[in-house]
Amino acid sequence: MRTSLSTLVCVALAGLHGAQAGAADLLPHPTLAIALPAQAPGPKCAAVSGEVSTADPVTVTQAFHDPFDNLDLSTQRWLPYYDGGYDPATGKFLGATWGLVKRTLAGTGEVEIYVDPSYGGTGPTPLGLNPFVVRDGVLSITANRIPEAMRPLLFGREFYSGVLTTRASFVQRYGYFEMRARIPAGQGLWPAFWLLAADKKWPPEIDVLEVVGGQPTLMVTTTHSANAAGGDVPSGCRTRLADATTRFHDFGVLWTPERIVYYIDRVPVAQLATPAGVDKPMYMLLNLAIGGRMAGPPDATTPLPSSFDIDWVSAYSLPGQPPCEPRHAAAEIDACLSR
Repeated sequence: MRTSLSTLVCVALAGLHGAQAGAADLLPHPTLAIALPAQAPGPKCAAVSGEVSTADPVTVTQAFHDPFDNLDLSTQRWLPYYDGGYDPATGKFLGATWGLVKRTLAGTGEVEIYVDPSYGGTGPTPLGLNPFVVRDGVLSITANRIPEAMRPLLFGREFYSGVLTTRASFVQRYGYFEMRARIPAGQGLWPAFWLLAADKKWPPEIDVLEVVGGQPTLMVTTTHSANAAGGDVPSGCRTRLADATTRFHDFGVLWTPERIVYYIDRVPVAQLATPAGVDKPMYMLLNLAIGGRMAGPPDATTPLPSSFDIDWVSAYSLPGQPPCEPRHAAAEIDACLSR
């Protein structure tokens, strides 16, 4: 999500929708054989030529799957805010009541606040704003305007939306991460599926998918690593997908110690050699931001409400790299991150 417009990008103009596998082939399964590009990865993100090696696929095992038949936030499988740490005295993850700090990303210039039905902002009672709707097995994360009467309780923000993270329930080093989704279009809309390090240090970050709503045919994939001074080194590609707003597609990333490969409908579209330091256990995030340096501000043309529609999210582990499932215990998270 921290990708800037100056990110190194390459544009692949292939008509990917014509090269999709059959719909049945794109369903989640207990195991998958993920094909690798035939070409070796370079140090910077580059488009894949289309040649795929079928001789030595990477076999991955499903470790997490949410079909979004429902969404029960009380289980903490998904947190509707950025995790601010764990309080052993109460047995809860912090962040829900930390005001605006954990309810937006100020560093990106976003203008929304992330809410959930139980969130009351600065007030004592829940406001009941709900950006999450599940219908027919599809989760919609919806961005909209905040009613004027509620804005003083929500730090004067004009817009609300939703974020979901697995920091409290699922953390994994390496593997294949995939989402099936349909993208919203509109100036200032910024949907994303991404990975962050569970130790809360940044970088690294892997952006499986970001889309600037004003350019809804460009799928942005970026890996963030650190230089010797700890600064951000982004390397990204853009792949054109003409029907991203009208059809569901599978967006995935295979992350191994040797390479990071981005996929659309399980066809590799971009890759790079795994940078040094991109080797920490990570968790998944889904969100629909509004505004920011990458997306630009919303304007009179921005369609609100707008929804980021997600059919399912899956994660698969590599052989010998089992996932961490903290299950809301600080000691278990620490043990997971140190192994």
